[in-house]
Amino acid sequence: MNTFYIVRHGETENNRAKRLSGWIDTPLTDNGLVPTNSVIAKLKKLQIDEMYSSDLGRAFVTAYVVARGLNFTKEIKRLSGLREVNYGDAANMLSADAYKLYPKLDRDTHYTPPNGESLDHMQKRVFETIDMLNKTHTDKTIVLVCHSGVMAALRASHIGQDFGEHNISEGYAHDYVGMFTFENGTVTGFKEFLGHP
Repeated sequence: MNTFYIVRHGETENNRAKRLSGWIDTPLTDNGLVPTNSVIAKLKKLQIDEMYSSDLGRAFVTAYVVARGLNFTKEIKRLSGLREVNYGDAANMLSADAYKLYPKLDRDTHYTPPNGESLDHMQKRVFETIDMLNKTHTDKTIVLVCHSGVMAALRASHIGQDFGEHNISEGYAHDYVGMFTFENGTVTGFKEFLGHP
């Protein structure tokens, strides 16, 4: 069975300004990669076989720094399937303004903002991507560097919670590391990983 470790990207300018990003890219803050030191410390005792990243810059830059810190020298493969939800016309708006303009945006799993995608669509996209990786590898330790929405999509399914409710109620810090397994299209375990003593 493969074991997946999922890492959130470093803090971005939009994170700090409380703006939605989704598929648009936004630069990391000056101290945005500081939490990555904690991520490296948590993962340092693992023998990592593969590393994948969302193809958005904030995730790939974070993945590169994590890889360097862990002396991981193989290719970091970028996958669009690991992207955050596409907020469409709400992207780059202040979160508070976006939720006023699109009141279903933060809770309705099936609501699709103009030119964007629903949380349901995003969750299915993420599951298809993880399923593909799970079938590609056998008994590997795999690190995924992506977004809080991807973490929420996986954990919400595992605990049986509606994705919309989970996505707005659960926050994932920039040094959060999750650990999960995946079988037959289902998340079979999801928990926070604090590192091995």
